[in-house]
Amino acid sequence: MGKIKLNFEDVLAARERLAPYLTTTPLRNYPSLDRVIGHDIQAFIKLENHLPTNSFKYRNGLSAVTALSTSEKTNGIVAATLGNHGQGVALAGSLLGVHTKICVPVGNNPDKNEAIRNFGGTLIEKGKDYDEAVEVAKNLMRDHGMTMIHSVNNLNVIAGAATITLEMIGQRPDLEALVLCVGGGTHAVGAIAVVQAINPRIKIYGVQAEGAPANHDAWHAKKPLPGSKTDTFADGVKTRNIYEMTYQPLQDGLTDFITVSDSEIAEAIRLYLQHTHNLVEGAGAIGLAGLLKLSNVLQNKKVGLVLTGSNIDQITIKKVINNEF
Repeated sequence: MGKIKLNFEDVLAARERLAPYLTTTPLRNYPSLDRVIGHDIQAFIKLENHLPTNSFKYRNGLSAVTALSTSEKTNGIVAATLGNHGQGVALAGSLLGVHTKICVPVGNNPDKNEAIRNFGGTLIEKGKDYDEAVEVAKNLMRDHGMTMIHSVNNLNVIAGAATITLEMIGQRPDLEALVLCVGGGTHAVGAIAVVQAINPRIKIYGVQAEGAPANHDAWHAKKPLPGSKTDTFADGVKTRNIYEMTYQPLQDGLTDFITVSDSEIAEAIRLYLQHTHNLVEGAGAIGLAGLLKLSNVLQNKKVGLVLTGSNIDQITIKKVINNEF
């Protein structure tokens, strides 16, 4: 797989395009949570759940849609999602007057489906999982001349995600490490590009759900591995594939890559609720779950985490609170 062509100028350009539509999200430290993490670690948490769609993927969609040509906007856009990417693209399309179709698998989270509709997207439910929904979106692109905004394999999507780390380093120049959730990899790859340009001494650790370990397994094997499973309640990371634009940068840029169980993710959600009073979805808690496992490695460090989103449904949050994972 080829290397991504994202450079720091792409990230700066994305920041300029995003500026009229969003403000810098908070980066906060919670001493009581630090005490739970232990090892004299200070964790600084980027609250991306404060964005309009309650997820960092608003940045991704907005970065991609604002970069479209006039003709691409006229022909409309299509995306595949399990929720957060689709919400970001739908809202970006609404803000810019672009007709948007969002493909989700049958049985997708009903709360996220409703949110996509509320943000102005035309919802199409077809396929058994995310990867089949991608194929549905590709067919619409081919048949109707629409522009597809892939949730991972899109340079401007990744540049949008990179603006998170750009903000974090501006807010805390003394950060020494980042522990980041990895699904498809846009967030981590964006962070890698920014860190390499601004402060290569910052170490980046990837964390993936052990029930959806495609990128993790490929990273350790140093080669793509087919047929990975997707068995986790953290639907924001449920992909069984690796991706052309993120595979090699993850190989080159991560210091280490670990997995966490569903029970560890659920515990991280409970800790966020208790110590920060922020609601968090499964994918959004994976970074904290990873830091708890890496705490002895990161002793005495100032560590950046990203609460990537809070779009968790009532049934799942009840299970988390009742320790059913």
